[in-house]
Amino acid sequence: MILAACGDAAPTSPEPDEGGAIQLEVRFHLLQSSVLDALDVTLTDAEVGELVQSLNEIWAQAGVVWQIEQIVREPALNPDVFREVLNDRTGSRTSLVAAVLPDENLRPDIWNVFLVRDFGGVVGGVYLPSRVVVSAELDPEGNRDLSGGTARILAHELGHSLGLGHVPCTAAGNLMAAGCPRGTRTLLEPGQIQIARQQAKKGHPF
Repeated sequence: MILAACGDAAPTSPEPDEGGAIQLEVRFHLLQSSVLDALDVTLTDAEVGELVQSLNEIWAQAGVVWQIEQIVREPALNPDVFREVLNDRTGSRTSLVAAVLPDENLRPDIWNVFLVRDFGGVVGGVYLPSRVVVSAELDPEGNRDLSGGTARILAHELGHSLGLGHVPCTAAGNLMAAGCPRGTRTLLEPGQIQIARQQAKKGHPF
């Protein structure tokens, strides 16, 4: 899910691309909470590494390589606000997510990914435009699958951070399709790859 306005236009005529790999640094913020399990991430550093490996398998088609800059564990803010997100079954209250995120360890010059444990099954993640990606350790079905749903959802949200919007569900399984029936959704079309690479070369989120 993305909180950017749907009318925001992504570049439609990307400039020619020489095609080399683009490496992007990511700081992972693992939220911790002693009062709300949904905010208490249990991933180890090694498991974050597994997650990034899965991300890179998906994004290899675009020549984008995500690299861990640092892993930070920090206390989540305002757990009662996050309870409101969990209790809303429409997914309309994801705008409240920003209130949960501490900002003292943000690096504005690279990508920042905040991980919560569980979004409660309504959404799997959210992108706060030009700021941060927030994704969950558990996918909407409650699975902790670092090479499957957990990685795909984070890869999808990172796609938003590279200027990609949602696309319709198709049999091919596009990474940026949302709300589709079960199935593998990891593919990117050539035009999407060009847009994502154009943004990646700028070195900061869209």
